[in-house]
Amino acid sequence: MSEDKMLYYGPINYSPIWAMIGLLLLGIAIGTIIAIIYATRKKEIKTISTLKVTAPKVVNMNVLRDKYLKMINEAEERFKRRQIKASQCHQQLSLIVRLFFYEGMGFHADVMTLSDIKKSNYKKLAELVDGYYPDEFDTLEKGSVADAAEKARQIVREQ
Repeated sequence: MSEDKMLYYGPINYSPIWAMIGLLLLGIAIGTIIAIIYATRKKEIKTISTLKVTAPKVVNMNVLRDKYLKMINEAEERFKRRQIKASQCHQQLSLIVRLFFYEGMGFHADVMTLSDIKKSNYKKLAELVDGYYPDEFDTLEKGSVADAAEKARQIVREQ
């Protein structure tokens, strides 16, 4: 019996920190496996039928017209005070009208080329921007800013 007592050892007391380290490593391993599974699973392909229906954006066109007419007037005034050249004024007027169409109708005319705008349903905008192009890139500064500004005001008022 004395030999049996020698073979019997009581429980060894480990510090609780080892249990915490073990649980932490186990959590990291499980988290890594979940991350790998999530990253490699097939994603749902979004189609028109799965998109959420959003409410149409309501724009107060009177406020928008006033805003852009004011911007057109400011561009013309800057030209009259000789702060900008005629070509720069034509460029600003072109951009102002394009932004009006973007903000008012959602038509991304501000980032389109002239040929893209000509392919659209907005024929008056295409004609206006087409008229701005020669004066916008002309080095001789011969375009009439007053006429260009009035055409821009007219198209903003009509929309």
